[in-house]
Amino acid sequence: MTTNTLFSLWGCGTGPLRSLQPHARILSSLLLGCACMMAPLPSISGVILVSAVTIAWWALAGMPLTMTLRSLLAALILFLPFLLLTPWMTADPDAAAPAIDRLANAGAITLRSTCCLFIAASAVASLPLSDAHRGLANLPLPRTLAILMVQLVSQTALLVEETGHVIAALRIRAASGIRVLYSFPVVWMARILFRADRTAAAMTVRGYGDETPAMRTRPAMTPGDLSAIAASMVIFAAAVLLRTGIVP
Repeated sequence: MTTNTLFSLWGCGTGPLRSLQPHARILSSLLLGCACMMAPLPSISGVILVSAVTIAWWALAGMPLTMTLRSLLAALILFLPFLLLTPWMTADPDAAAPAIDRLANAGAITLRSTCCLFIAASAVASLPLSDAHRGLANLPLPRTLAILMVQLVSQTALLVEETGHVIAALRIRAASGIRVLYSFPVVWMARILFRADRTAAAMTVRGYGDETPAMRTRPAMTPGDLSAIAASMVIFAAAVLLRTGIVP
């Protein structure tokens, strides 16, 4: 994905999730991701649960077809080689499990990873960067940790953007060869240090010092927020019950 693609994924969704508070979207996505991790696979009930949850969350996020295809392409690049190669890689062929069992286990890991990727992508699609900052700040986390996470998201976006600018400049100048390979880190580091200095100055102006500034008051939950979080908790509980075998 290009730099523009990475930025355009944030907030590209147009589904009902946009009506929820940002922290409700983040918390619900985390619960659903944990449910996908907890659901037993490759059991039929687990496959149905994680598949239904992922499809429903993707539909509620309203991710555009272009971004859906790009997320699917990313899943294929990341997980398809694992699915195709892992079942046939054994250290001791005599003691290895049957090929069908190894293929089922590799498929379970691939399905689980793909579902988690789409849930995360759907959450990002429903969260513009400004909403992501507000949502992280309003989560029930220690103030310092919340500010650190907000800065982590912001600085990661800035690093990606700055890297894209450097690469674009090198392409315009038709730079190539081993000299570019050695000079790229120098140019990149100089620009990053300059951006970091500007960010530090901006934080100083806004009152970031020895003590973290007070966070804004967390907005009251709406019925839609409570319903989304409650449904996510029920799904997570169902996944735990399936994992423990209490529910077949």
